Amino acid sequence: MKKNVLALSIATMVGGLGFSGAAMAQAAFDVNESGTGAVQIVPYFTAQDGNATVLHVVNTDTTNAKAVKVRFRGASNSDDLLDFQVFLSPFDVWTGVVTANANGRLQLTTADNSCTLPAEVRTQGATAQPDRLSMRLWNTTELKNAQTREGYVEILEMATIRPSAGNANEDALFKAVKHVNGKAPCTATAFNFLDAITDGGVAAGLPGPTNSLTASWYIMNVGKSTTFSGSATALTVTNAPTNPVYAPQMAEQKSNLFSADPLFKNNLLTKQDFDVPDLSTPLVGASTQANADTQAAALTDAINRTSVSNQFYHDASLNAATDWVFSMPTRRYIVAANYNAAPNTAGYISWNAAAQAALTASKFKTRANVTADAATGQLCVSADNQIIYDREEGSVRNGHVVSPGIAKPLRLCGEVSVATFGAKSPVGAAVAHSFMDTDYGSGWAAVNFGAGVPALGAAFTAASNPNASAGMVGNYGITWPHFYK
Repeated sequence: MKKNVLALSIATMVGGLGFSGAAMAQAAFDVNESGTGAVQIVPYFTAQDGNATVLHVVNTDTTNAKAVKVRFRGASNSDDLLDFQVFLSPFDVWTGVVTANANGRLQLTTADNSCTLPAEVRTQGATAQPDRLSMRLWNTTELKNAQTREGYVEILEMATIRPSAGNANEDALFKAVKHVNGKAPCTATAFNFLDAITDGGVAAGLPGPTNSLTASWYIMNVGKSTTFSGSATALTVTNAPTNPVYAPQMAEQKSNLFSADPLFKNNLLTKQDFDVPDLSTPLVGASTQANADTQAAALTDAINRTSVSNQFYHDASLNAATDWVFSMPTRRYIVAANYNAAPNTAGYISWNAAAQAALTASKFKTRANVTADAATGQLCVSADNQIIYDREEGSVRNGHVVSPGIAKPLRLCGEVSVATFGAKSPVGAAVAHSFMDTDYGSGWAAVNFGAGVPALGAAFTAASNPNASAGMVGNYGITWPHFYK
């Protein structure tokens, strides 16, 4: 699915929102479920139930190297779980895998020879950091670790590194990240100048992203002999040169890059250098808060869906079930959970009023359809309805029920919500999980949202063949891309 969106000009918002200053350049983006871009979004990762999620990030630029940010966000509320930087040499591929460690916390390992910051990510791996998981309900190490095992991934091209720039710092960095006999030297001193960058890399002379990244993922369960796979969704800047958006991989507060995250804007979290760039950090025009809000709103609109549809299959005799993943990677920039507020109060939800105002009436009406669930610590969106079809022209609205039960529209809680057709989730979903109620064993369904939601995802079906011969693998995994309206 490919969609073009024109980001709103700040000039059109000056009167209504009280902004002042000169008009900004407009930024146009292509959103492509499989392609190259400055940003790649992996809609779902899981380390639940013995699953491992593997990432492949490709630099398709055969001349220049790239500074890339990789960030894992949690399924409940897009909390930053783990982020680091990867430096891809020309036509390089970086690979990494996330699993659960012995304590049940997300861990990343890699055998890749590309440079990273911190350097320990390449040599020792890394584990998720639970510092931002401060919801009062997650009051034990075990509960916090459980929150790290599902979510989505942001992969951002921060800056270009040229081979012969005539800039001593850039030239030395390129030499450090360029592979020699299959391995990058990663000379430590070549990275030192990056720690002083405050303006994204403009003063350092680093060029911006060039829409050169592509990425793919697969979820593998060795014990069950199943694999699901897909391509990341690309966001491509189409109409203007992009800004470098490099920020030091440090716990400091000197970067001048902006984020539309309402928790940062409302001083509910202290933005550190490692928090930027994110999906809202301006890629075109001046690096301002207003431009970040506008980009967040534009990207939210770009993946806004009024209907999400796919196929399903479940059969208890074959241990078959289907998961639908609803990943909402831009929702946090409009609305976020405030863990410091009391449950069931208006303050529990933190709004980004400027980004909200930038969405027109036909787009994501956050105030109208997002509520807080005090029992889970998650924000929820309710569908208007769902229509389920079998394979023989039968259909039912909102599912089958046993009288006098009342069928209810699907409620999606969390930033990455998984809905299961059948008895058990094929991907072991647990953080933000619900069930689709239907007696149909196979068919397709449409989940409809009156105001729309910014959603990506796919369907995952697993089944087992009880008649598989000895020595043959009888487990199967199928991935079906969603289709949208």
